Amino acid sequence: MKKYGLSSKDKTSQVKLNKLNVSGNICGEYVEYTISQYFRNTTGENIEGTYSFPVPTTSILTGFEVELGGRNLKAEVESREEVLKIQEEAHQGGINSITLEQSGDDYFTIRIGNILPNEKVVIRITYMDQLIYEDNTLKLMIPRVVDPVYNVGEADEEGETEFYLSLLIESFGKLDIKSPSHKIKVEREDDTLSKVTAGNDQNLDHDFILNLKELKPQSASGMGYSYYEDEQEKAILMLRLTPRLPEVKEIKDTNYDFLLDISTSMNGFKLDEAKNSIIIALRSLEEGDTFNIMAFNSELYKFSPHGKVRYSKENLLAATEWIEALQTKKGGSAMFDALKESLRESEADEASVIFLFTDDIVENEDEILDYVRSNIGNSMIFPFGMDTEVNSYFINKLAELGYGKPEFIDEGERIDDIILRQINRIYNPQFDVTSIDWGEMQVEKTYPGTISYLYDREPFTVFAKVNGYIEGKVTLKGEVDGEDYTMTIDLDKLEIEENSKLIDKVWARKRIESLMERERTLRGHEAEKIKEEILCISKEYSLMSSETSFIMLEKIEDPVLGIGLHRMVPIEMSENTMKSLAKGYFLDEAAYSFEVNIREKMAETGLTAKEAKNAIKYDRDNLLRVLAKNQQADGSFLDLGEEEDAVILETTLRSLLAFTVGSETTSFYLNNISKAFRYAMESLQKDASLITERNYMLLNIAYSLAEDKNLIKERTRTALEKVVAKTSDSKYRKSLEEVSDLVRTASPNQMKFITAATLDISKSYVENAETIFEMDIKSNITNIANIAIAKAL
Repeated sequence: MKKYGLSSKDKTSQVKLNKLNVSGNICGEYVEYTISQYFRNTTGENIEGTYSFPVPTTSILTGFEVELGGRNLKAEVESREEVLKIQEEAHQGGINSITLEQSGDDYFTIRIGNILPNEKVVIRITYMDQLIYEDNTLKLMIPRVVDPVYNVGEADEEGETEFYLSLLIESFGKLDIKSPSHKIKVEREDDTLSKVTAGNDQNLDHDFILNLKELKPQSASGMGYSYYEDEQEKAILMLRLTPRLPEVKEIKDTNYDFLLDISTSMNGFKLDEAKNSIIIALRSLEEGDTFNIMAFNSELYKFSPHGKVRYSKENLLAATEWIEALQTKKGGSAMFDALKESLRESEADEASVIFLFTDDIVENEDEILDYVRSNIGNSMIFPFGMDTEVNSYFINKLAELGYGKPEFIDEGERIDDIILRQINRIYNPQFDVTSIDWGEMQVEKTYPGTISYLYDREPFTVFAKVNGYIEGKVTLKGEVDGEDYTMTIDLDKLEIEENSKLIDKVWARKRIESLMERERTLRGHEAEKIKEEILCISKEYSLMSSETSFIMLEKIEDPVLGIGLHRMVPIEMSENTMKSLAKGYFLDEAAYSFEVNIREKMAETGLTAKEAKNAIKYDRDNLLRVLAKNQQADGSFLDLGEEEDAVILETTLRSLLAFTVGSETTSFYLNNISKAFRYAMESLQKDASLITERNYMLLNIAYSLAEDKNLIKERTRTALEKVVAKTSDSKYRKSLEEVSDLVRTASPNQMKFITAATLDISKSYVENAETIFEMDIKSNITNIANIAIAKAL
C-alpha cells in the first residue's frame, strides 16, 4: 500500500502530524476542497522532507502550498514555455529546484527541502472534482492523505492533535445527507444550503465518502454566481436539465456496421476491448434490425460477405463466434475500404449507424474525409481511437463529418458503457433542439456553444454567462419523434443560489475542455489561436491544462526589513507527470466510469489503484457486463445448453433482478432490461403454467425496482398489463393479487429481504465469486446473476 504524508527522503522517518483540516464547497454536482496538514519534525535530526499525496484521475489539482521555516511556497500556473525558461535560468543561477515525481496512476511525491528538529511544516492541497451521480444520489469521495501511523486524535506534548472537516453544500434541491465512512453532523439553513462537519475523534486514514440523495429530482434545476465586472452586474448560470420525453411511438428498424481494425498494433487490450464492446452491443439490438461486421488489416474480412443480416438468434450466435475468433494480422490498414463498403451498403439500406475501432495513424486522411463528406447521407459514424498515439485530428474530423461522437480510449479503460449508451439513445426518444430563447436575460456566451440534442432521462448541464441578473424563462424548442416539442424552465421558480463562486471556476474548466476538443480538429494558425486561449483561461483561473505547468512562488519574510521577498522556484517534473496533472476530466469522458469503479474499490478496501483494477473483476459492475454480454437475441438469459422454458424464465428473472436491485446507475442497460422484461412477460402469456406465485413475485419486484430507476418503457408497461389481465383467469388469482400488493407496499429494505428469501440468496454466493469465474462463464449465467444480486443485498 502506498504511504501518504510527510517523511524523510529515504522514507525511514515519518514526520508527526499534529492537525488535519478539510474545508470546501459543494456546488450542485461539483466540489472544491482544501486539505490542510500541520506537521512537526519529532525525529530529533535534520531530514530532507518529501511529501506524498494522491491526485485521483477524476480530480483536478487547483492549489498546493507549503509553509516551512519562515518560507511560504505556493504553486502558480504558468505556460509550459515560461516554466522551461525559468528552469534554465535557475540552473544557471544555482537555484535549487523542487522535484515532483509520479509513481503509479495517482501517486505523487514532492521534495520540499531541509526540515530542522522540532520545525513545523504546513501543507495545503486543493482539489476540484465532479461528484458521482447514481440512482438520484450524488457521491463525494475525498481520498485519504494520511496513514494510521500518524494516530490523528491522540495526544502529544503540545496537547491533543486535531481533525476537523467542514463542507458547505449548495444544492439544486432538498437532500438526504449521509456518510458511510465517517460520523458527521448536518446543519441545514434551508432546502438548498447545508453544512456538514466531522469532529476530532476521526481521521482521514481512509477515504471520506458523502452521499447526497435528491429527495425530489427535478426535470430542470439550476444555480448561479453573481459578480461585478467593469461596474456591471454579471452572472454565471449553471442549469441542469433532465428531460422526461414522450416515448417514441414506433421503433424503427436500424442498420448497424461494426468496423474493427485487426492490424498487429491492435494486439492486446485494444482488440479485446473492441471485441467485447461489439459483442455487448449486438445484445442490445432489436428484432428487425440488421447488422454486419467488417475486420480489416491490409485486407477486408466480412462476417456476412453478401451484406447485412437480420438480427436473430442464429445470426447473433454466428456473429459472436466470428468475433471471438478474430486475431490481429500483419499488414497495413484497409480502413478506407471498410468505410466505403459500409457507406455503399447504407445507400441500399437507407442509412446505417457505423462504429469504427482503430489505432491507425491514417496517411490518406484527406481522401477518406472527402469521401465521407460526399457520401455520409443519413448515416452516422462513431469512431473510437484505441490509444493515445492515434491520430486525434482524423478521429475528431471523422466524427464531425459523420454526425457522431469521437471517443479516445487508453489502456485499462472500458468502452462498453459508452457504446451501450449510444445504442440506447438510438432506440429512445431524443429532443432535437432547434432554438434556445433565453428570455429577458442578456446571454453573452454559453457552454456548450450550441445544444443539438437532449436525451431522455439523461442529465445535461449548460452554462451561460449573463450580463445582468438571472431571471425570467428559458425556452427550448424542437422536435421529439418528428413532432413539435417545447421545454420551458421558469428560473424564478428554481431554488437558485447566488453565492456559488465555484460555478465560475467550473465554467472556466468546461471552456478549457471545449477548447481542447476543438484543438483536436484544427491545425496550423487556427490551432495556435486555440492554444493561446486555453493558456489565457488557465492562468486567469489557476487551472492546469495542456498548455500550462506548475511553478512555485516563494515568499520569504525578512526579519530586519519586515517585508516579504519573492522569487520563482522551478518544479522539476517529467513530461508525463506534467500531462497527468493536467489530465483531470469531468463525467463526459470515456474513462470516467471506469476510474470511479477503481476509486470506490480503493475506498472500500484500501487497495492500490493497480490492485483495485484486478479486484473489480468480481464487482457488480463487471458481473452486469458479463450478463449483458451473454443475453440472447430474444432477451432471455440462460445457461449454455438449457432448453427448458421454466428454467430459462427463472434465469431471466434472476438476471433482471441483478440489473435492478443495486443502487448504481444501469440506464445504459435500458435496452437489455426492456428486452428481458418483454421475454419474461411473453413467456407468461404463452404458458399459463409458468404464472406461479414465485415467478409473479420475482417479476413484480424487478418491475418495481426498475420503475424506481426510470427504466420502464411504455412497451414494457403495456406487456405487464397483459400479464395482469392473464392472472385474472388463473385459479391462483387471489394469491397473485396478494403478491402484487405485498411488493407494492414494501419498503426498500423489506424488498431486499423478500428478494433474498424468495431466491434463497446468501452471503456464500459472494464468497464463491472467484470459483465461478474459473468455470465456463456461459454455463454459469444463473450463478453470475445470483452473485450480482447477493452483492447488492
